[in-house]
Amino acid sequence: MSHIVYLADVPQYLPIVAYWNYREWHIGKRSFDEIIRRYQARMNYTDIPITLVAVEDTMPVGSVSIKMDDLMDRTDLNPWLASLYVVADYRGRGIGNKLLQAVQDTAGAVGIARLYLYTHTANALYERDGWSNVDTFERESGIIETVYCKDM
Repeated sequence: MSHIVYLADVPQYLPIVAYWNYREWHIGKRSFDEIIRRYQARMNYTDIPITLVAVEDTMPVGSVSIKMDDLMDRTDLNPWLASLYVVADYRGRGIGNKLLQAVQDTAGAVGIARLYLYTHTANALYERDGWSNVDTFERESGIIETVYCKDM
């Protein structure tokens, strides 16, 4: 059974969580050292940015963050749910839903009234959870991204 903790409470997992993010979204765009620095800055409890980690037994199995300016073309929208990730072998066990609920609870607890996110791979997950479509846009690669929001 997994449980959710703040990255600040499990700093030993920082390199693993940063590596997931680097591998999933940043290879060829940013250095791993930069991603490490970004996750070090997310080791907070009440100040944005914040990262939460799903832990099963003694292993990290997923993470999610709250951050500012996740989509540079939409700096009018803040803050963002970002980088929701679950290790492939642990998908389909409800961990993504636990992380999603925990990050929303955390956002509400720190006074965030509305969160935004964008995705092209997990639309069904967010729509089932009540997120509303705000916008769509096409990346240079041709990928269609959907921007969602949800009131906390």
